[in-house]
Amino acid sequence: MAVAVMGASLFIHTIVGKLLVPLVTSRAGKMNAVAVFIGVLGWGWLWGVWGLLLLGIPILMVVKAVCDRVDDLKPVGELLGD
Repeated sequence: MAVAVMGASLFIHTIVGKLLVPLVTSRAGKMNAVAVFIGVLGWGWLWGVWGLLLLGIPILMVVKAVCDRVDDLKPVGELLGD
């Protein structure tokens, strides 16, 4: 029974992590791949592994969302956009 629960949990986590989250994130963010790569490298340099793995892309998405809504920063939002 424990193996079945473990297998079901692993299956659900894999589907959510590999299919659902990237799909929703790409639709919400529409980020330029080069900007994401450079941003992740920058946040990784600044904060190490935490910036590289956990904080880089969410911070870039927040920056892009702010830039898209502030008129003076729209060129930066277009640069970050896809």
